[in-house]
Amino acid sequence: MVKYSLTLTNKKNNQQYRYTIDLQQNYEDHPANFFTPIMSHKIRKDLESQTNCQINDINLQIIIKTWIEDIKEGYRDSSIVLDLPAIKHQNMHQLTESGNQEIPPLIYPDLSDVEPKIGALPPLDFS
Repeated sequence: MVKYSLTLTNKKNNQQYRYTIDLQQNYEDHPANFFTPIMSHKIRKDLESQTNCQINDINLQIIIKTWIEDIKEGYRDSSIVLDLPAIKHQNMHQLTESGNQEIPPLIYPDLSDVEPKIGALPPLDFS
């Protein structure tokens, strides 16, 4: 097994984060087979916990595409610079709050003081 590493640099604060994987021979020859949706999700979660930044689908695709190309070229160290937005609250994308689903009590209007001013029908002009 050979170690491949990715260095992710956040453009906002120039901090660098490193992520390393071990690839077997068959994955070295075909690195796209290694980056399954499950592995991509794991990479996203690990990088989000390291950086305290949100890694959206577009950034994740850029990371994986760059890493696959570098592995195909034979590079064991890859580097990428991205502009990552900070996570304001932990696990924001896992928020499952559905809000208050109770129907509020109905408020009926008080019509006791309402009276017509000219009559039940509007004034009619037959001329």
